Amino acid sequence: MIGTIHKEIIVDGKRYNFKIVSEIFGDEVEFYIRAICKFTKRTSCINNLNAVLSELIGDNETDNPKYYDSSWTVTKKEAKKFMRIANNFLNCDRFMMYLEKKLDDDRDEGEWENIITERGEIKEYEEKE
Repeated sequence: MIGTIHKEIIVDGKRYNFKIVSEIFGDEVEFYIRAICKFTKRTSCINNLNAVLSELIGDNETDNPKYYDSSWTVTKKEAKKFMRIANNFLNCDRFMMYLEKKLDDDRDEGEWENIITERGEIKEYEEKE
């Protein structure tokens, strides 16, 4: 199912670009933060990365299955709140340095399976032989 972008905020980091997105699917809203490595174009949604998860929901609901995946189905009100929180922490220089180091580690462990093509499409990354 393809949704309609409700709102998108782009944040430019040192080694990564970030898209904070709320996408409407009928009555539901999908919220995610997509990180894109500027050099390799590898990409991943990072909501469930511990550093991001703790900023978005704190320690109170980390056991809630609603937040296990890298993108979340939420209400419009929750999406608006998460968009604001994400925009704030992604525009904090100290947090950005910390987050980009965590993303480098995550990517080095092979966790990022997708790549952005020249046309902006997201495809599964295939290692060239």
